[in-house]
Amino acid sequence: MNKYAVIGIALVVILFGLLSTDVLSQKPDTKVEAFHKSLQHENTKEYQKAIQVLMPVVKEQKDDYLLNLRLGWLHYLAGNFTESKQYYGKAVAANSKSVEALLGRTLPLASLNEWSAVEEDYRTILKIDPMEYTANLRFGQILLNMGAYAEAKPYLERALALYPSYYEPNLSLGWTCYYLGDRKRAGMLLTTALMLSPGDTLAIKGLDLLR
Repeated sequence: MNKYAVIGIALVVILFGLLSTDVLSQKPDTKVEAFHKSLQHENTKEYQKAIQVLMPVVKEQKDDYLLNLRLGWLHYLAGNFTESKQYYGKAVAANSKSVEALLGRTLPLASLNEWSAVEEDYRTILKIDPMEYTANLRFGQILLNMGAYAEAKPYLERALALYPSYYEPNLSLGWTCYYLGDRKRAGMLLTTALMLSPGDTLAIKGLDLLR
């Protein structure tokens, strides 16, 4: 081994030694510590405590994406839907391309029966990611419930293509095909839904109508 290699190794060892000493001497970051405590409280379903431990941190970092996203989720779990919507909105403002924040916001919006806003968020998500499963499924289901069967079909087709063995896209697309007059496809999809969910009343009802 030449002398330059020995010197290089020695410098690396010294550098790691200095870094280790520096890391060990640091106190835990307040944000990290608060986040960990919040997770612990969530695990025991103490949602208000999980929220409160984050409040001093978010007051100092009001635009922090992760803190606002988490507070949106925790307020939703706690049943504080208006507050949940507000914090998810702050997360979206911090990162307008975040699919997870937009999906998260649909939860309190739906609980508040703000369906126009829910639809708008799903449309935004699908512009960002046309193949996003949840947005395709839920938006398709909204259109199905509105009686817009032809409009619902492509979204539900996409959801089924992504997850062919899932109950919900089979059931929803099955009913859509029934209303559009495609009885053969409806029967196949509803049968699959019944296979995936034994005794499912919605699948059975659809199959009874096809007899």
